[in-house]
Amino acid sequence: MTGQSQLRRLIGTVLLIAAATAVYFLIPVPGRMHEASWVTMFSLSVIVLGLLIMLSARRLLRAGEQARIRGLVLLLTVTVLFFSWADESVAALPNQFAELTNKTDALYFNISTLATVGFGDVHPVGQLARAAVTLQIVFNLVFLGTAVSLISGFFRRRAAQGRATASSGAGPSNASSAGPANPPDPSSAP
Repeated sequence: MTGQSQLRRLIGTVLLIAAATAVYFLIPVPGRMHEASWVTMFSLSVIVLGLLIMLSARRLLRAGEQARIRGLVLLLTVTVLFFSWADESVAALPNQFAELTNKTDALYFNISTLATVGFGDVHPVGQLARAAVTLQIVFNLVFLGTAVSLISGFFRRRAAQGRATASSGAGPSNASSAGPANPPDPSSAP
């Protein structure tokens, strides 16, 4: 693959991430709702997200390695944006989150949770928000574990291919300077 096509794919991936983020900021969050309604909406959404990730992962396993990485980055982006949206919607319920007042706060909280930084300025205080964040952490661990496994496998294979190419390329050029390929057998000397 040429450097120019890699650059085009990188730009395409960045544009898709930017578009998904723009959609996140444009989709309205439902106003204050009953806790049972929120739980139903959240549960169904997590099931849909999980199915989407499973279907995408099956497709990505059959795709090329570059497409796998791009797909995993996009799935991770969608996951972070989904949980950010869900956290802002639960924050509309009374006493669920401290300092989470808008979508930027929700995105900040989810990225710091994903990165395991946890500054503590935005945090769940209600039981519903804590349950949702706990589910998010488990979801992220499973998803990230899969993503890291696939991506590290890609880099291991690429490194092994590089070593194999380097060793096979060095073999013929060194053979001519090292002497004959099959030295004479000393026992067959006259």
